[in-house]
Amino acid sequence: MNVYGIKMAGVFMFSTSTTLLRTMILPRWIALLGYAGVIVWIPLVFPLWVFLISAAVLLQNPSSSDGPIN
Repeated sequence: MNVYGIKMAGVFMFSTSTTLLRTMILPRWIALLGYAGVIVWIPLVFPLWVFLISAAVLLQNPSSSDGPIN
């Protein structure tokens, strides 16, 4: 179960990084860090990477985003 969880964390990081790069929702360096995290020590990098994404989403200026069209 441990190995399966680590592999799924890697797949999540890889797919989310690809989505972040293509949509440009967050800074590019966060997405690239996600690709690097898949290669090295994923059990340590994954929680930090998720924290970075969460903090970046929370700290984004909502007035600068386009938002829904009314």
